[in-house]
Amino acid sequence: MANVKVKSHRVGLLILFAVLLSGVLLGARMFMPASSPQPPAPPAAEREAPRLPQLPERFAGLQLVSSYSGPAAVRDILRLHRNEFPLLDGLIALYAGDAEVTVWVSLSPTLEEAAELMRRMVETMPASTVFQEESVFTLEGRQVYHVTGMGMDHYYYLDGLYVYWLAVGETTAPREVLAAFLQSF
Repeated sequence: MANVKVKSHRVGLLILFAVLLSGVLLGARMFMPASSPQPPAPPAAEREAPRLPQLPERFAGLQLVSSYSGPAAVRDILRLHRNEFPLLDGLIALYAGDAEVTVWVSLSPTLEEAAELMRRMVETMPASTVFQEESVFTLEGRQVYHVTGMGMDHYYYLDGLYVYWLAVGETTAPREVLAAFLQSF
């Protein structure tokens, strides 16, 4: 009979343990978030790298005639700056039609580096022997710098990781060409 008491005592302890364990698990579930946790962000190597913007095929009576990007564009952009900047990519596009416009776009690795590139451009422009400062204004939410030189109006501005430069020639309304370009995105 003592043997039966020990067995029933063990069974009772097992049942008590099972009840307590299920209570603990249910209680813990009450404190868990209702939704499942978000998966961790992918490693840096798997994240999509920033890309050059898709420029419009047409704007302001102009048609995209040619463009190139990659190492050749980066080389040409850096040659204009006569300085080394960390660039991921570059794009140079030529438009023709009612006017002639060349668009230069540099892609910086970070927002800080893009802002630094723009800051250097703004600071060095007054010393230029080629360009004359004209004005700074806001258009389509961007602070745009306007200079003249080489018989053209030039506009440059910062947009996130990108620094744009538009050289607008052969038109009586260069600012309208810039506005049309900005509105084409």
